[in-house]
Amino acid sequence: MELSNLSQTKEEHKQLKAIRRAEKAAGQGQKKVDVANNQVDKVTVLCVKFGTKYGREYIERLRNMVSRHLTVPYEFVCITDDQHPIPGVRSIVQPIKNYKKIWWHKVHMFDPGLPIQGRILYFDLDVVIHNNIDNLTIGHENTFLGIKDFNRKFHPSWMYLNSSVMSWIHGTQTHIYQQFNTNPNEAQKLQGDQDWIWKTSRDRIKFWPIEWIQSYKWEIRSREELVLKDGKRNFKSVINPKIPTNCSVCVFHGDPNPHDVLDPYVVDNWR
Repeated sequence: MELSNLSQTKEEHKQLKAIRRAEKAAGQGQKKVDVANNQVDKVTVLCVKFGTKYGREYIERLRNMVSRHLTVPYEFVCITDDQHPIPGVRSIVQPIKNYKKIWWHKVHMFDPGLPIQGRILYFDLDVVIHNNIDNLTIGHENTFLGIKDFNRKFHPSWMYLNSSVMSWIHGTQTHIYQQFNTNPNEAQKLQGDQDWIWKTSRDRIKFWPIEWIQSYKWEIRSREELVLKDGKRNFKSVINPKIPTNCSVCVFHGDPNPHDVLDPYVVDNWR
């Protein structure tokens, strides 16, 4: 067999193993765990994909990372306009809306009519998970959780939301969707859904411990290392940065995206 074919076969085998792991994890649920003091069968790991900004490989790799690093029973769910099934993922297919920006579809996560239940753990597609994330799902009672905005790096007293990783109990934050649905055009005068979530919920959102979830380009690396390449920001060099011990998730807000970065940390984990 030619080396190129052998390499392709090995890669396909690895992908099949990852899919089987994801399907097995998504199918768990007979064993009940105490999630946020509510007896539920599974945590719902949720993502959202509308339009073409991210390919389906972003869903697949998020699915794979979750399967490697979450040990509590869960179901992986994606709200999307894509009708093509993805193994190990339950798609909630919705028509694409005529929103000013595609990212406004994130407010649909708070629709009380969604066929999900219990504790939700939401991830943006442009994250890299490299360590166990059980602590993002257990012991938070009814708390609505998000990230303290990464401007915290430069302004420690900065109080704002980054919505790349959030968690809540389904049915407890429906005002975000319902108020948006009352007047979408008015809501979309804000820059994005993140601003809307913060505006409508700032009195109830709590922030994850800062060390758990970090900005890759500002906190793991440095914005001084970014340069413009082919019209996009990327790091001017490839390095293998030190990841803080208690960090499990790195967020790639803005440019670069994970597929643009060649650092060993990203290559080894975003797969």
